[in-house]
Amino acid sequence: MATTTSVSLGDLIDETMSRLYRHSERPLQVTLSGAPSSASSTSINLATGDASKLSITDVIEINQEAMLITAVNTSTDIVTVSRGYAGTTASGDHVATDPVLVQPGHLRADVSRFVQRCLSGPMGVYLPATTTESKYRVAGKQYIEMPATTQRVLSVRHLISVTGRIIDVGGWQFEEDLPTGMVSTGKALRVPSTVEDDDELIVVYVTPYTWSVTPPTEAATVSLPMACEDLPSLYAAAYAITGNEITRLDLDQIEEWNQDAAVRQGFNVRLMRELWGEFYRRIDEAKRVQNLPRVRPYRKMPHVIV
Repeated sequence: MATTTSVSLGDLIDETMSRLYRHSERPLQVTLSGAPSSASSTSINLATGDASKLSITDVIEINQEAMLITAVNTSTDIVTVSRGYAGTTASGDHVATDPVLVQPGHLRADVSRFVQRCLSGPMGVYLPATTTESKYRVAGKQYIEMPATTQRVLSVRHLISVTGRIIDVGGWQFEEDLPTGMVSTGKALRVPSTVEDDDELIVVYVTPYTWSVTPPTEAATVSLPMACEDLPSLYAAAYAITGNEITRLDLDQIEEWNQDAAVRQGFNVRLMRELWGEFYRRIDEAKRVQNLPRVRPYRKMPHVIV
């Protein structure tokens, strides 16, 4: 079983923000004197003098909620806002100690989505989450029922109880999209006829990365393989700068891109190469650390007539 470490969504977002603001100015921060009373409250109380730093149409951010300022009262230091701005969700869980960022260059809600996108996309392809379990075939049947979240099977081994010897099992095949009337999860592992009901099989299979809470909050955690802890933040920082994924081939061709055209479109070519290049380098390093089993699916050989 791969060695894993648990990281929280909030820590990944903070690390991403640190990378992004390493190359730009951090947003102005003001102080709350009282948190919004509920998710529908439109009045925000600020510390004395802080309201004078804000203007109508400014965007402020508390945790992962963005708010659009619609009115400012400098005499009472109260601002009126439109809650849940820019596709964020209004929350009633804010407290007076939460920082209030003014005109943030990158919203935490956006960065949260980019982090989750990395786990469901690139990491699921290059460094998948693996699970190792001992399983037995269904009594009297030539298959093992697999969990509904199984994406693919990597290896099947047999533990001989008498000698303790572990051997590879050949002739297996992962079957998916089966009728749930036949297999309750719709997924099964077909095993050869030599496997008996009491034979213990060691199965390594791939599942999606899962958060401890669904939908994930900033306190939610996820288990990542060793040497992969910073990959989601690297991906999120690079994606936040470019707005789309840059492949390795595109990365090599960036040098041929007209520098003036990049500047006109608001791209920092050097920063693009730096962020995406580091992401792909870290993927290569992490793949060397991980030892994923090689898939050896069953391929029936045709009969040869002599």
